[in-house]
Amino acid sequence: MNHRRPLLTPGSYTQWCRAVFHSAAGDPHANLLFASTLQEPTLLLQRKVTEAFKLGVNPSYRSVFARGNLDTIDAIAARELVDPDWIMCTTGGGSALAIIFRAFLEPGSHAIVERPYFDLFGDLASSCGAELSYWDREGPDFSFNIDRLVSLLRPETKLVALTNLNNPTGAALSDKSLTEIAILAERTGITIIVDEVYADFIIDGSRVGAAARLSPAIVSVNSLSKVYGLFALRCGWIIAQQEARERIQNVYDRFEFGVSKVTHAIAAAVLKDMAPFEQHWQSILSATRPQMIKQASVLETEGLLAGNVPKFGCMYFPKILFSDDDLAVSRFLWENDSLAVAPGSYFGRPGHLRIGFGKEEAAVRDGLDRLRSGLLRYQAKRSIAS
Repeated sequence: MNHRRPLLTPGSYTQWCRAVFHSAAGDPHANLLFASTLQEPTLLLQRKVTEAFKLGVNPSYRSVFARGNLDTIDAIAARELVDPDWIMCTTGGGSALAIIFRAFLEPGSHAIVERPYFDLFGDLASSCGAELSYWDREGPDFSFNIDRLVSLLRPETKLVALTNLNNPTGAALSDKSLTEIAILAERTGITIIVDEVYADFIIDGSRVGAAARLSPAIVSVNSLSKVYGLFALRCGWIIAQQEARERIQNVYDRFEFGVSKVTHAIAAAVLKDMAPFEQHWQSILSATRPQMIKQASVLETEGLLAGNVPKFGCMYFPKILFSDDDLAVSRFLWENDSLAVAPGSYFGRPGHLRIGFGKEEAAVRDGLDRLRSGLLRYQAKRSIAS
């Protein structure tokens, strides 16, 4: 058993992540089983970088100052089934979200965020001086009730923020569900952000292209970071129809100065040849998803965790069956098993844990074994104490 120094509980999920990475630095025994990002395809990326510049300056190495690399924009438009004029490239998905929140919120306005949530949404709304309400995903599948959204609306409501797939649960929203939400938004003059950084995991035909194509009330955000593990490229984008785009462009022109000519030229090459990168994530999850499903069944049978492994993606968000203190459970696993799983409290749902299985098969198997043994020991410790 490896006893680590205690990990303090910082205020936000991002701060918690940084604390974990700091504590794990240089420790080959640490297993970080909480990430919602696919493992980087380092060799594929290296090959693309080499190919992009092996014959000299790449034609896609061009100005990005107006609204991004035009080759990247054209490739995104073809994949997402939208007009290229709807697209603005950004320095990752986080930059895109910050720009959109600034475009639609101001002091005294009201925003609605799904829960469980990606905590950046609430932080961005608060930084704009907006009031915040939560639209809860409910039941074992974390689904929405449209009537609940209606009950939260106010005259000053300007923005509703969603993730698809939901972070942290992995729950999916179909185009049909998004259309229903968009019809309500159009009637009320509200803008819907759909963060789609996990949406390419949805391969059953229920999603066809960017959500923004469904309605002028919807603004889509996406990037190459999560599904494809290409966080090194810092390539994100916003998709919006004319009225919303013009409003966003005003903020974009003032605050987006970080888009890289180099990495977005490489992103253009990636987007024009996605098959190897799609095969990368599909190959990883074809090995790790069966492990996750099997272990989830064992953990529920043993009275440790309960919850459905979602159909898509690389996240699992089960409820702890023997304790409501997810922070204490997470600390115990880290300090005693060198295993990091994310406390549900950081996502607005205490008593849960977020587990990521987008890593190589051996690391996931090892992490799930540590998870089971650590939870059994924690449960036994509580039983003795009581």
